[in-house]
Amino acid sequence: MIEENSMDETDRQAPLVKCRLCSKPMAEVLVCDYCHSLNPDAATMDHFTLLGLPRQFDLDEETIRAKFLALNREAHPDFHMDQSDEVQLLAMQMSSAINNAYRALREPASRAAYMLELLGGKSSADDKSVPEGFLSTILMLQEALAEAKAGGDQAELERMGAVLRTQHDGLLHRIAGLFGELEEAAACPAVRQDLLSELRRQINAVSYVKKLLSQVN
Repeated sequence: MIEENSMDETDRQAPLVKCRLCSKPMAEVLVCDYCHSLNPDAATMDHFTLLGLPRQFDLDEETIRAKFLALNREAHPDFHMDQSDEVQLLAMQMSSAINNAYRALREPASRAAYMLELLGGKSSADDKSVPEGFLSTILMLQEALAEAKAGGDQAELERMGAVLRTQHDGLLHRIAGLFGELEEAAACPAVRQDLLSELRRQINAVSYVKKLLSQVN
């Protein structure tokens, strides 16, 4: 499990990082503004810190992508071909870490799952539960989808796609609300744990809906 962190205002901001070589403060955690050396500690930082993003669920996809592209240019091994083997290896590690961070944060569902584990919640492997009554709804939708596909009913497939997208968006809205409630309940361990468990259920539900949506498209 990812190390637990509270979601206070301090956690939302990237920590102050100093360059190992020149000890100057770094505006970004990846590359020093003064000596332009790569920061070897960046590869082990959490995804939000690495990309220079606040640790929150509500993030703009274009902002995440812009951060990713900017850092990827700095760390890409091709830009360090004329440097030592050690620096080239570090660049490869950085590039891999940046790609992993982008994959985890670019989509709301995966971002929510990552945030949940940062906050001490269970992973999907440890908790496969979903909201009450959700599985029966999914089973009914699966059967209707199978019938529509078997009958070549394109109109029904489009209708089901719209239903599933609405359900998907509703689940994400619920997840956003739960993260907001979690901030307010930070001082109450019992309430906090209930909210973490409910977040896990909602995130698991999103996975089911996304799987059905992939069959519609």
